[in-house]
Amino acid sequence: MAAAAGLFAACGYRAATMAEIACRSGISKPVLYKAFSSKLELYLAVLDEAVRDLEESLGAALGRADGPRSIVTAMVAAVFDFADRNPRSAALLAGAAVAEEPSAQRAARRATELCVDSLLRALAPHLSPRVEQWLIAAELVAIAQSCARDWAITGKQLPRADVVATTAGLCWAGLAGIELNRGADPRLPAVGAARN
Repeated sequence: MAAAAGLFAACGYRAATMAEIACRSGISKPVLYKAFSSKLELYLAVLDEAVRDLEESLGAALGRADGPRSIVTAMVAAVFDFADRNPRSAALLAGAAVAEEPSAQRAARRATELCVDSLLRALAPHLSPRVEQWLIAAELVAIAQSCARDWAITGKQLPRADVVATTAGLCWAGLAGIELNRGADPRLPAVGAARN
């Protein structure tokens, strides 16, 4: 699985071969085919493992969060932690989102939906029922994923703590601004207060 994840992340699903995966694993191609009947089956198994890794990271972070700002920061930190600790998995999920293989695209969507649903459950008590809660959660997750992916791809030139704080601050200011504009939950601060 590790050899396959590395090769799929490095050169994509189409370019990776079962022969190369077997070689990198130190096993024969027939032995690999006994474990996985096709390259697609192996690819989906690797993607499923990546989704589980992300789920664990997100669950642990959100489980410790208390209050809306803490929840937003925890989600952003979890996405960055996942990209930092599991660069292959993060690259695989990003690649799967644009892969030609529909089942791989579904795996990538499942990872994003997992993040959105987890964030939505955590934030729901703090959001007004009048706002588009799913859209808010989806946008916050998209910002975190995009920033984490760019940070990882560009060689992590800034310290993790700084990029997490900046990204979380951006997300929080946006969330507070939407709530303020909608006249929603008074527990959420005004945009100016969100920056403090």
